[in-house]
Amino acid sequence: MEILEGHNKFYVNDAAGNQVAEIVFVPTGEHLSIIEHTDVDESLKGQGVGKQLVAKVVEKMRAEQRKIIPLCPFAKHEFDNTREYDDIRA
Repeated sequence: MEILEGHNKFYVNDAAGNQVAEIVFVPTGEHLSIIEHTDVDESLKGQGVGKQLVAKVVEKMRAEQRKIIPLCPFAKHEFDNTREYDDIRA
């Protein structure tokens, strides 16, 4: 599975090129981004795709020295349960 990067999002396409998962983040100010939305198709549920998408945003924001507000309920849950994200949470 390849995670692709678009404008303020990471996403996954199926073999036919249809988007089947995405995470959307919005830069807010100079050093802050908000994770607004995460969506994973039913066909991928339980495979860790959502967790991988959150990890990609965290990796990108760390590289850009930005903090994250996980507004999306799924992302918030991941941040609440992943101590490694404490340093980047706003």
